[in-house]
Amino acid sequence: MNETERLTYARAKLMDLLEKRGLKAWCQKNNLPHATMYKLAVGSSIPTFKMISELLPFFAPAEWVYFTDERIPYEFHTLPAWNPDEYSEFLFCHKQDWRDIAQKYGFTLENARNIFVNRRANVTLLQLRKMAKDVNPEEFFTPPENGNTGLFFPNRGDIVTFGGKQMLVLSGFKENKKHSFFIGVENTEPVDITTLAACPYVRKAPVVVDKADAEAVESVLDTVRKVLILL
Repeated sequence: MNETERLTYARAKLMDLLEKRGLKAWCQKNNLPHATMYKLAVGSSIPTFKMISELLPFFAPAEWVYFTDERIPYEFHTLPAWNPDEYSEFLFCHKQDWRDIAQKYGFTLENARNIFVNRRANVTLLQLRKMAKDVNPEEFFTPPENGNTGLFFPNRGDIVTFGGKQMLVLSGFKENKKHSFFIGVENTEPVDITTLAACPYVRKAPVVVDKADAEAVESVLDTVRKVLILL
């Protein structure tokens, strides 16, 4: 190892075990794959979100984020192993302003949508480092304080895929959350009012893909109101 190489706190602990010839025994004791831990120790492998999640009982998230020549600016703790597919406290708190998070920390919109909304991706170690000055990374590995499961509820104007169709959401976030469904029409041009439907969260949930223009949404709502008056 290059003497000037920067080590994270976690790597420093692993390197200490390696140099003392104790890494293999430590891995066996804790039922961890030696080859994987060796690669993490020598820096030939970068820990993924899944790896960090599995190693939480041994290393606090901040110990992967900060280097030993840096001071960790908050209290940090080891945690129970985390299911990387779950909604964490940070993801839940920012499901509505995820676009702002993307802009602030340099995420692409597609990547941020998949992390915060669709849950098809997780943050990388580099992304955790970008946010670390503002966010204790433990927030990505702990459940929401209110116990919410993280089910996504769209807002008026969201364009979502649901049941194989692309829908324009007409009902507001509060009502969607309260009743576990949203009201919308198929996102066509022109809008076909006969596709107006209530879409319940039973076995499937909507996946946001875009945001409609506010004037276009209001135009559709006006049409819906006129139809309902005539019924």
